Amino acid sequence: MVPALRYLVGARGRARGGLFGGFPGACGPASGRPRPLCGGGRSASTSSFDIVIVGGGIVGLASARALILRHPSLSIGVLEKEKDLAVHQTGHNSGVIHSGIYYKPESLKAKLCVQGAALLYEYCQQKGISYKQCGKLIVAVEQEEIPRLKALYERGLQNGVQGLRLIQQEDIRKKEPYCRGLMAIDCPHTGIVDYRQVALSFAQDFQEAGGSVLTNFEVKNIEMAKEGASGSIDAE
Repeated sequence: MVPALRYLVGARGRARGGLFGGFPGACGPASGRPRPLCGGGRSASTSSFDIVIVGGGIVGLASARALILRHPSLSIGVLEKEKDLAVHQTGHNSGVIHSGIYYKPESLKAKLCVQGAALLYEYCQQKGISYKQCGKLIVAVEQEEIPRLKALYERGLQNGVQGLRLIQQEDIRKKEPYCRGLMAIDCPHTGIVDYRQVALSFAQDFQEAGGSVLTNFEVKNIEMAKEGASGSIDAE
């Protein structure tokens, strides 16, 4: 069992408790999204959390969503220091849905990227989130690049990337008239999406399942201490 934290020192106040029945909720004025970030979930009404996740970016929100869907009996909170969710790296990137072609075959990165891309497209369709499965070309412009391109193509096949094909100059021009190359990998499953919209949708799923999101709540310090009789630990 993961030991619990007894104290959370945040910008909105201090929370106290243990892993099961711990972490009092702190709820101050917040203008974050989606829906009411305080008071909408089970944890906010009971003023305690079994689990808290620090950080309201896409990783924190995806983790919170997965936890509450798998363990609906637990009260779970997400703490975010900003007034809105997903305003840092989540909302400031190229938005690429990677196909998984580049990673070492049989690696966890390769497996999760291929599976994750398929799940993300499915999720976006279910939730009505705009995305574009635009595909991409990986182009060899010099003769000496062709062996490396072919090796990358084989790697993509090993990783289970769907729809890959090697194309020649004529097909390159048909797909991208302003692109010049000797050979290319056509990778149709690469796409783009606004990951902040995905993150906000995760937050909505989380709250609708009973979770609570607290914005303007900065965790400044966490210290581990000796486990107490209740199964919790002291930290500040």
